[in-house]
Amino acid sequence: MVQRHGNEFYRAAAADMQGWRTGHEDGHDVSCEGANGSFWVLDGHGGAGCARYCTPKLGEAFVKGPFPEDERIEQTLATVDADFHEYVQENPDQDAGSTVVGCITQRNEDGSFNMKMTNCGDSRGLIVFGPDEKEDVQPLEVRLAPHLVNLESKNIALPAGTTEAEGYEEPNKGANPKFCCRWPVICESVDHKPSHPTERSRIELAGGFVSLGEPARLDGNLAVSRCLGDFEYKGDKTRTGAEQKCSNFPDIYEVSNVPAGSFIVLACDGLWDVCTGEYIANYVRDELKKNPKCDLGEMAAHLIKWSLAEKNTKDNVTVMIIQLVDGSEWSCVPDEMKGWEKLAGGEEQLEDDARRQYLGFLNRCKFPDKPTPCDRCQKWARDMFQCPCKTVCYCCRTCQKKDFKMHKAACPMISSAAGDRTPTP
Repeated sequence: MVQRHGNEFYRAAAADMQGWRTGHEDGHDVSCEGANGSFWVLDGHGGAGCARYCTPKLGEAFVKGPFPEDERIEQTLATVDADFHEYVQENPDQDAGSTVVGCITQRNEDGSFNMKMTNCGDSRGLIVFGPDEKEDVQPLEVRLAPHLVNLESKNIALPAGTTEAEGYEEPNKGANPKFCCRWPVICESVDHKPSHPTERSRIELAGGFVSLGEPARLDGNLAVSRCLGDFEYKGDKTRTGAEQKCSNFPDIYEVSNVPAGSFIVLACDGLWDVCTGEYIANYVRDELKKNPKCDLGEMAAHLIKWSLAEKNTKDNVTVMIIQLVDGSEWSCVPDEMKGWEKLAGGEEQLEDDARRQYLGFLNRCKFPDKPTPCDRCQKWARDMFQCPCKTVCYCCRTCQKKDFKMHKAACPMISSAAGDRTPTP
Protein backbone atom coordinates (compact mmCIF):
# COMPACT_ATOMS: atom_id res chain seq x y z
CA MET A 1 0.00 0.00 0.00
CA VAL A 2 1.18 3.55 -0.72
CA GLN A 3 0.22 6.63 1.27
CA ARG A 4 1.00 10.21 0.25
CA HIS A 5 0.69 13.34 2.34
CA GLY A 6 1.98 16.89 2.32
CA ASN A 7 1.57 20.59 2.98
CA GLU A 8 3.38 23.75 1.90
CA PHE A 9 6.66 22.61 3.49
CA TYR A 10 6.67 18.79 3.21
CA ARG A 11 6.06 16.18 0.53
CA ALA A 12 5.98 12.66 1.98
CA ALA A 13 5.05 9.13 0.96
CA ALA A 14 5.21 5.72 2.59
CA ALA A 15 4.88 2.26 1.08
CA ASP A 16 4.56 -1.01 2.96
CA MET A 17 4.41 -4.65 1.92
CA GLN A 18 3.77 -7.91 3.73
CA GLY A 19 6.27 -9.85 1.60
CA TRP A 20 6.80 -13.54 2.36
CA ARG A 21 5.72 -13.26 5.99
CA THR A 22 2.40 -14.79 7.08
CA GLY A 23 1.38 -11.52 8.73
CA HIS A 24 2.07 -7.80 8.49
CA GLU A 25 3.57 -6.37 11.69
CA ASP A 26 4.81 -2.90 10.62
CA GLY A 27 3.27 0.47 11.33
CA HIS A 28 3.93 4.01 10.13
CA ASP A 29 2.62 7.54 10.62
CA VAL A 30 3.00 10.67 8.48
CA SER A 31 1.95 13.92 10.17
CA CYS A 32 2.74 17.48 9.11
CA GLU A 33 1.00 20.57 10.40
CA GLY A 34 2.33 23.94 9.35
CA ALA A 35 6.08 24.10 9.93
CA ASN A 36 6.10 20.94 12.06
CA GLY A 37 6.61 17.39 10.82
CA SER A 38 6.44 14.09 12.69
CA PHE A 39 7.33 10.94 10.73
CA TRP A 40 7.61 7.39 12.12
CA VAL A 41 8.21 3.81 11.02
CA LEU A 42 7.70 0.92 13.45
CA ASP A 43 8.86 -2.62 12.64
CA GLY A 44 6.95 -5.10 14.76
CA HIS A 45 8.08 -8.60 15.70
CA GLY A 46 6.35 -11.43 17.52
CA GLY A 47 3.01 -10.03 16.41
CA ALA A 48 1.47 -6.78 15.19
CA GLY A 49 0.13 -5.58 18.55
CA CYS A 50 2.98 -3.29 19.57
CA ALA A 51 3.41 -1.47 16.25
CA ARG A 52 -0.33 -0.98 15.81
CA TYR A 53 -0.82 0.36 19.34
CA CYS A 54 2.23 2.64 19.50
CA THR A 55 2.37 4.12 15.98
CA PRO A 56 -0.56 6.59 16.25
CA LYS A 57 0.53 7.70 19.72
CA LEU A 58 4.01 8.66 18.51
CA GLY A 59 2.57 10.38 15.46
CA GLU A 60 0.27 12.55 17.58
CA ALA A 61 2.87 13.41 20.22
CA PHE A 62 5.17 15.71 18.22
CA VAL A 63 3.27 17.30 15.34
CA LYS A 64 2.15 20.26 17.46
CA GLY A 65 3.94 22.59 19.82
CA PRO A 66 7.55 23.72 20.11
CA PHE A 67 10.51 21.76 18.83
CA PRO A 68 10.95 19.08 21.52
CA GLU A 69 13.83 18.77 23.96
CA ASP A 70 15.56 15.37 24.08
CA GLU A 71 14.02 14.67 27.48
CA ARG A 72 10.51 15.03 26.06
CA ILE A 73 11.27 12.55 23.27
CA GLU A 74 12.82 10.06 25.69
CA GLN A 75 9.94 10.40 28.14
CA THR A 76 7.33 10.03 25.39
CA LEU A 77 8.82 6.71 24.24
CA ALA A 78 8.95 5.51 27.86
CA THR A 79 5.34 6.57 28.44
CA VAL A 80 4.08 4.93 25.23
CA ASP A 81 5.95 1.76 26.24
CA ALA A 82 4.38 1.83 29.72
CA ASP A 83 0.91 2.42 28.26
CA PHE A 84 1.37 -0.52 25.93
CA HIS A 85 2.42 -2.68 28.89
CA GLU A 86 -0.86 -1.84 30.63
CA TYR A 87 -2.74 -2.61 27.43
CA VAL A 88 -1.05 -6.01 27.19
CA GLN A 89 -2.14 -6.88 30.73
CA GLU A 90 -5.75 -6.64 29.54
CA ASN A 91 -5.05 -7.98 26.04
CA PRO A 92 -2.34 -10.66 26.39
CA ASP A 93 -2.83 -11.82 22.80
CA GLN A 94 -1.40 -8.46 21.65
CA ASP A 95 1.92 -8.92 23.46
CA ALA A 96 4.75 -8.18 20.98
CA GLY A 97 7.66 -5.84 20.32
CA SER A 98 8.56 -3.16 17.81
CA THR A 99 11.60 -1.13 16.81
CA VAL A 100 11.11 2.60 16.19
CA VAL A 101 12.72 5.12 13.87
CA GLY A 102 11.35 8.62 13.43
CA CYS A 103 12.21 12.17 12.49
CA ILE A 104 10.77 15.28 14.13
CA THR A 105 11.23 18.41 12.03
CA GLN A 106 10.57 22.13 12.19
CA ARG A 107 11.00 24.72 9.47
CA ASN A 108 12.91 27.87 10.36
CA GLU A 109 12.01 31.39 9.20
CA ASP A 110 14.96 31.39 6.78
CA GLY A 111 13.57 28.30 5.00
CA SER A 112 15.99 25.78 6.50
CA PHE A 113 14.92 22.96 8.84
CA ASN A 114 15.94 21.68 12.26
CA MET A 115 15.39 18.00 12.94
CA LYS A 116 15.85 15.28 15.50
CA MET A 117 16.07 11.73 14.20
CA THR A 118 15.10 9.18 16.81
CA ASN A 119 16.11 5.53 16.72
CA CYS A 120 15.30 2.65 19.05
CA GLY A 121 16.23 -0.69 17.46
CA ASP A 122 17.49 -1.73 14.03
CA SER A 123 15.15 0.25 11.82
CA ARG A 124 17.20 3.04 10.28
CA GLY A 125 16.91 6.64 9.17
CA LEU A 126 18.82 8.85 6.74
CA ILE A 127 18.98 12.62 6.31
CA VAL A 128 20.35 13.46 2.86
CA PHE A 129 21.28 16.60 0.91
CA GLY A 130 18.92 17.22 -2.01
CA PRO A 131 19.83 17.02 -5.70
CA ASP A 132 20.60 20.75 -6.01
CA GLU A 133 23.33 20.77 -3.35
CA LYS A 134 26.95 20.48 -4.45
CA GLU A 135 29.58 18.59 -2.52
CA ASP A 136 31.40 21.79 -1.59
CA VAL A 137 28.43 22.96 0.52
CA GLN A 138 29.22 23.71 4.15
CA PRO A 139 29.10 20.37 6.02
CA LEU A 140 26.48 20.00 8.74
CA GLU A 141 27.44 18.75 12.17
CA VAL A 142 25.32 16.07 13.83
CA ARG A 143 24.84 16.08 17.58
CA LEU A 144 25.25 12.46 18.63
CA ALA A 145 24.14 10.33 21.55
CA PRO A 146 26.80 10.31 24.33
CA HIS A 147 27.74 6.66 23.84
CA LEU A 148 28.56 7.34 20.17
CA VAL A 149 30.68 10.34 21.18
CA ASN A 150 32.55 8.08 23.62
CA LEU A 151 33.33 5.75 20.72
CA GLU A 152 35.05 8.66 18.92
CA SER A 153 32.52 8.77 16.10
CA LYS A 154 32.92 11.35 13.34
CA ASN A 155 29.94 13.69 13.42
CA ILE A 156 30.41 15.21 9.94
CA ALA A 157 29.97 13.32 6.68
CA LEU A 158 33.15 12.54 4.79
CA PRO A 159 33.58 13.32 1.07
CA ALA A 160 32.09 10.88 -1.42
CA GLY A 161 34.47 8.10 -2.33
CA THR A 162 36.44 8.29 0.93
CA THR A 163 38.02 4.90 1.68
CA GLU A 164 38.70 3.08 4.92
CA ALA A 165 42.34 4.09 4.62
CA GLU A 166 41.19 7.72 4.67
CA GLY A 167 39.01 7.28 7.74
CA TYR A 168 35.66 6.04 6.40
CA GLU A 169 34.11 3.06 8.16
CA GLU A 170 31.10 1.37 6.57
CA PRO A 171 28.13 2.12 8.87
CA ASN A 172 26.46 -0.83 10.59
CA LYS A 173 28.70 -3.43 8.96
CA GLY A 174 30.15 -6.25 11.04
CA ALA A 175 31.23 -5.10 14.48
CA ASN A 176 31.59 -1.41 13.52
CA PRO A 177 29.98 0.49 16.41
CA LYS A 178 30.54 4.07 15.28
CA PHE A 179 28.52 6.77 13.61
CA CYS A 180 30.06 7.45 10.20
CA CYS A 181 28.57 8.59 6.92
CA ARG A 182 29.67 9.79 3.50
CA TRP A 183 28.34 12.53 1.20
CA PRO A 184 25.51 13.07 0.28
CA VAL A 185 24.30 11.53 3.56
CA ILE A 186 24.16 14.05 6.41
CA CYS A 187 23.14 11.58 9.08
CA GLU A 188 22.57 7.80 9.24
CA SER A 189 21.41 6.18 12.48
CA VAL A 190 23.40 3.34 14.02
CA ASP A 191 21.47 0.09 14.50
CA HIS A 192 20.93 -1.26 18.00
CA LYS A 193 22.14 -4.85 17.68
CA PRO A 194 23.07 -7.02 20.69
CA SER A 195 26.63 -7.34 19.33
CA HIS A 196 27.23 -3.56 19.45
CA PRO A 197 29.68 -2.90 22.33
CA THR A 198 27.42 -0.35 24.05
CA GLU A 199 24.48 -2.74 23.83
CA ARG A 200 26.45 -5.82 24.91
CA SER A 201 27.75 -3.98 27.96
CA ARG A 202 24.26 -2.97 29.10
CA ILE A 203 22.83 -6.43 28.44
CA GLU A 204 25.51 -8.15 30.49
CA LEU A 205 25.26 -5.61 33.36
CA ALA A 206 21.54 -6.38 33.47
CA GLY A 207 22.23 -10.12 33.78
CA GLY A 208 21.65 -11.12 30.16
CA PHE A 209 23.93 -12.58 27.54
CA VAL A 210 24.57 -12.21 23.82
CA SER A 211 24.65 -15.41 21.79
CA LEU A 212 27.25 -16.00 19.12
CA GLY A 213 26.23 -16.49 15.51
CA GLU A 214 24.64 -14.38 12.80
CA PRO A 215 22.65 -12.55 13.87
CA ALA A 216 23.75 -12.16 17.49
CA ARG A 217 20.77 -12.44 19.84
CA LEU A 218 19.88 -11.08 23.26
CA ASP A 219 19.56 -14.09 25.59
CA GLY A 220 19.80 -16.27 22.49
CA ASN A 221 16.44 -15.05 21.21
CA LEU A 222 15.92 -11.35 20.40
CA ALA A 223 17.89 -9.96 17.44
CA VAL A 224 17.58 -6.32 18.58
CA SER A 225 18.63 -4.71 21.85
CA ARG A 226 16.29 -1.70 22.03
CA CYS A 227 12.59 -1.53 21.21
CA LEU A 228 9.12 -0.97 22.59
CA GLY A 229 7.34 -3.98 24.06
CA ASP A 230 9.16 -7.29 24.65
CA PHE A 231 8.53 -6.90 28.36
CA GLU A 232 10.08 -10.25 29.30
CA TYR A 233 13.44 -8.49 28.86
CA LYS A 234 12.43 -5.45 30.96
CA GLY A 235 11.44 -7.03 34.26
CA ASP A 236 14.27 -5.84 36.54
CA LYS A 237 12.54 -3.43 38.93
CA THR A 238 15.90 -2.16 40.23
CA ARG A 239 16.77 -0.72 36.81
CA THR A 240 15.37 2.12 34.71
CA GLY A 241 13.98 1.55 31.24
CA ALA A 242 17.30 2.68 29.76
CA GLU A 243 19.20 0.09 31.85
CA GLN A 244 17.12 -2.99 31.05
CA LYS A 245 18.46 -5.82 28.90
CA CYS A 246 16.15 -4.55 26.18
CA SER A 247 15.99 -0.77 26.45
CA ASN A 248 13.22 1.62 25.40
CA PHE A 249 15.71 4.53 25.46
CA PRO A 250 16.32 6.04 22.00
CA ASP A 251 19.40 7.52 20.37
CA ILE A 252 18.66 11.07 19.21
CA TYR A 253 20.57 12.72 16.37
CA GLU A 254 20.11 16.48 16.05
CA VAL A 255 20.89 18.44 12.88
CA SER A 256 20.24 22.18 12.41
CA ASN A 257 19.85 24.32 9.30
CA VAL A 258 19.19 21.48 6.86
CA PRO A 259 18.50 23.17 3.49
CA ALA A 260 15.15 22.97 1.75
CA GLY A 261 15.13 20.28 -0.92
CA SER A 262 16.90 17.78 1.31
CA PHE A 263 15.11 14.53 2.11
CA ILE A 264 14.70 11.89 4.80
CA VAL A 265 14.40 8.12 4.37
CA LEU A 266 12.99 5.95 7.17
CA ALA A 267 12.74 2.19 6.74
CA CYS A 268 12.66 -1.04 8.69
CA ASP A 269 15.52 -3.52 8.56
CA GLY A 270 13.93 -5.47 5.71
CA LEU A 271 15.45 -2.83 3.41
CA TRP A 272 18.76 -2.24 5.21
CA ASP A 273 19.48 -5.97 5.42
CA VAL A 274 20.03 -5.99 1.66
CA CYS A 275 21.58 -2.58 0.86
CA THR A 276 23.50 0.33 2.34
CA GLY A 277 22.21 3.74 3.32
CA GLU A 278 24.58 5.36 0.85
CA TYR A 279 23.07 3.34 -2.01
CA ILE A 280 19.52 4.39 -1.08
CA ALA A 281 20.55 8.04 -0.64
CA ASN A 282 22.11 8.19 -4.08
CA TYR A 283 19.22 6.35 -5.73
CA VAL A 284 16.61 8.79 -4.37
CA ARG A 285 18.83 11.78 -5.14
CA ASP A 286 19.41 10.66 -8.73
CA GLU A 287 15.68 10.16 -9.32
CA LEU A 288 14.92 13.63 -7.96
CA LYS A 289 17.66 15.07 -10.15
CA LYS A 290 16.00 13.54 -13.24
CA ASN A 291 12.54 14.74 -12.21
CA PRO A 292 12.09 17.09 -9.22
CA LYS A 293 8.39 16.23 -9.14
CA CYS A 294 8.80 12.46 -9.31
CA ASP A 295 6.33 10.48 -7.22
CA LEU A 296 7.92 9.60 -3.86
CA GLY A 297 5.28 6.90 -3.39
CA GLU A 298 6.30 5.18 -6.62
CA MET A 299 9.92 5.45 -5.54
CA ALA A 300 9.24 3.88 -2.12
CA ALA A 301 7.22 1.10 -3.76
CA HIS A 302 10.05 0.45 -6.23
CA LEU A 303 12.58 0.07 -3.41
CA ILE A 304 10.32 -2.45 -1.69
CA LYS A 305 9.80 -4.49 -4.87
CA TRP A 306 13.54 -4.34 -5.56
CA SER A 307 14.41 -5.56 -2.08
CA LEU A 308 12.01 -8.48 -2.52
CA ALA A 309 12.66 -9.47 -6.13
CA GLU A 310 16.33 -8.61 -6.59
CA LYS A 311 17.69 -8.98 -3.07
CA ASN A 312 15.30 -11.66 -1.81
CA THR A 313 14.46 -10.06 1.52
CA LYS A 314 12.11 -12.25 3.57
CA ASP A 315 10.76 -9.57 5.89
CA ASN A 316 7.85 -7.14 5.95
CA VAL A 317 9.19 -3.94 4.42
CA THR A 318 8.12 -0.33 5.04
CA VAL A 319 9.85 2.61 3.36
CA MET A 320 9.06 6.30 3.94
CA ILE A 321 10.54 9.21 1.98
CA ILE A 322 10.05 12.82 3.10
CA GLN A 323 11.22 15.71 0.94
CA LEU A 324 11.53 19.24 2.35
CA VAL A 325 9.64 20.99 -0.45
CA ASP A 326 6.13 22.25 -1.14
CA GLY A 327 3.81 19.24 -1.16
CA SER A 328 0.48 21.06 -1.12
CA GLU A 329 -0.83 18.95 -4.02
CA TRP A 330 -0.64 15.94 -1.70
CA SER A 331 -2.57 17.51 1.17
CA CYS A 332 -5.51 15.18 0.58
CA VAL A 333 -4.56 12.14 -1.53
CA PRO A 334 -6.30 8.76 -1.02
CA ASP A 335 -4.26 5.67 -0.14
CA GLU A 336 -3.31 3.47 -3.09
CA MET A 337 -3.00 -0.33 -3.27
CA LYS A 338 -0.41 -1.78 -5.63
CA GLY A 339 0.13 -5.34 -6.84
CA TRP A 340 -3.60 -6.07 -6.98
CA GLU A 341 -3.43 -7.65 -10.46
CA LYS A 342 -2.90 -11.22 -9.23
CA LEU A 343 -5.88 -10.94 -6.89
CA ALA A 344 -8.06 -9.85 -9.81
CA GLY A 345 -7.40 -13.14 -11.62
CA GLY A 346 -6.16 -13.50 -15.17
CA GLU A 347 -3.49 -15.87 -16.37
CA GLU A 348 -1.69 -16.26 -13.02
CA GLN A 349 -4.08 -17.59 -10.40
CA LEU A 350 -3.26 -17.30 -6.70
CA GLU A 351 -3.10 -20.36 -4.49
CA ASP A 352 -5.63 -20.42 -1.67
CA ASP A 353 -3.08 -19.62 1.06
CA ALA A 354 -1.62 -16.72 -0.91
CA ARG A 355 -5.12 -15.38 -1.59
CA ARG A 356 -5.90 -15.47 2.14
CA GLN A 357 -2.74 -13.45 2.84
CA TYR A 358 -3.70 -10.90 0.17
CA LEU A 359 -7.18 -10.52 1.63
CA GLY A 360 -5.81 -10.20 5.16
CA PHE A 361 -3.52 -7.37 4.08
CA LEU A 362 -6.38 -5.62 2.26
CA ASN A 363 -8.55 -5.89 5.36
CA ARG A 364 -5.81 -4.41 7.56
CA CYS A 365 -5.42 -1.52 5.11
CA LYS A 366 -9.22 -1.03 4.97
CA PHE A 367 -9.54 -1.87 1.29
CA PRO A 368 -12.41 -3.97 -0.09
CA ASP A 369 -11.77 -7.60 -1.09
CA LYS A 370 -12.40 -6.99 -4.78
CA PRO A 371 -10.07 -4.70 -6.78
CA THR A 372 -11.78 -1.78 -8.50
CA PRO A 373 -8.99 -0.06 -10.46
CA CYS A 374 -9.34 3.29 -12.18
CA ASP A 375 -10.67 2.89 -15.73
CA ARG A 376 -8.23 5.53 -16.95
CA CYS A 377 -4.90 4.95 -15.14
CA GLN A 378 -5.47 1.53 -13.50
CA LYS A 379 -4.61 2.80 -10.01
CA TRP A 380 -6.67 1.39 -7.14
CA ALA A 381 -7.31 3.97 -4.43
CA ARG A 382 -9.12 3.44 -1.17
CA ASP A 383 -11.66 6.13 -2.08
CA MET A 384 -12.77 5.67 -5.68
CA PHE A 385 -15.11 7.90 -7.68
CA GLN A 386 -17.86 5.99 -9.48
CA CYS A 387 -20.09 7.17 -12.28
CA PRO A 388 -23.82 6.87 -11.39
CA CYS A 389 -24.09 4.24 -14.15
CA LYS A 390 -21.77 2.04 -12.01
CA THR A 391 -19.86 0.82 -15.06
CA VAL A 392 -16.64 2.86 -14.52
CA CYS A 393 -14.52 3.93 -11.53
CA TYR A 394 -11.85 6.59 -11.17
CA CYS A 395 -9.09 7.08 -8.61
CA CYS A 396 -9.45 10.87 -8.57
CA ARG A 397 -11.44 13.74 -10.03
CA THR A 398 -8.64 14.46 -12.50
CA CYS A 399 -8.97 11.02 -14.15
CA GLN A 400 -12.74 11.37 -14.08
CA LYS A 401 -12.59 14.70 -15.92
CA LYS A 402 -10.08 13.45 -18.47
CA ASP A 403 -12.18 10.37 -19.27
CA PHE A 404 -15.58 12.07 -19.29
CA LYS A 405 -15.64 12.98 -22.99
CA MET A 406 -15.04 9.37 -23.98
CA HIS A 407 -17.32 7.84 -21.36
CA LYS A 408 -20.34 10.11 -21.80
CA ALA A 409 -20.89 8.74 -25.31
CA ALA A 410 -21.39 5.24 -23.89
CA CYS A 411 -22.82 6.07 -20.46
CA PRO A 412 -26.36 4.58 -20.22
CA MET A 413 -27.36 7.20 -17.64
CA ILE A 414 -26.48 10.11 -19.94
CA SER A 415 -27.98 8.54 -23.09
CA SER A 416 -31.15 7.60 -21.18
CA ALA A 417 -31.55 11.11 -19.82
CA ALA A 418 -30.98 12.57 -23.28
CA GLY A 419 -33.64 10.29 -24.76
CA ASP A 420 -36.24 11.41 -22.21
CA ARG A 421 -35.83 15.09 -22.99
CA THR A 422 -38.69 16.84 -24.80
CA PRO A 423 -37.36 19.03 -27.61
CA THR A 424 -37.69 22.74 -26.98
CA PRO A 425 -39.66 24.64 -29.68
